[in-house]
Amino acid sequence: MKYKNLKILFVFTLIAFSSCNKEESEQIDNLEQVGVLGQWKLETRVVNGISSLTVECCDYIEFKTNTEPSDLRGEFRAFGAGYETNGVFELNTSNNTIQFDYDATQKLYGFQIIDDIITFTYSDNNQNIIENWRKDEDPSSTSSSNIRN
Repeated sequence: MKYKNLKILFVFTLIAFSSCNKEESEQIDNLEQVGVLGQWKLETRVVNGISSLTVECCDYIEFKTNTEPSDLRGEFRAFGAGYETNGVFELNTSNNTIQFDYDATQKLYGFQIIDDIITFTYSDNNQNIIENWRKDEDPSSTSSSNIRN
């Protein structure tokens, strides 16, 4: 009888551990696996192969998850001196593109993430633009409340 009770306890313990592990693995968002989540600061912008010698200042983009962890969609907030834009984005990892939707506008950019740099490539007004954004390790130091509108 003791062995039967011990066996039942062991089975329940296994079930409990496996369900906990299953729940934890289901909670990992696909966007987290890609590495896009968090706040990024604009570091360089190159227009038609020419980079400006000015130091880029104060433009940020923040990527957050949505309620569906199995997709590649989320919310973003872009902000800087005098502006703030909120919208949604969707990644396509097959062709390395990201689509931004905001204020009845859709923009499609190429993207690549290497270490702590995300690179966007796109065309605007017949100009080819490449932007490098660095992951902001301390996003609490910048917030929309610090921005003048």
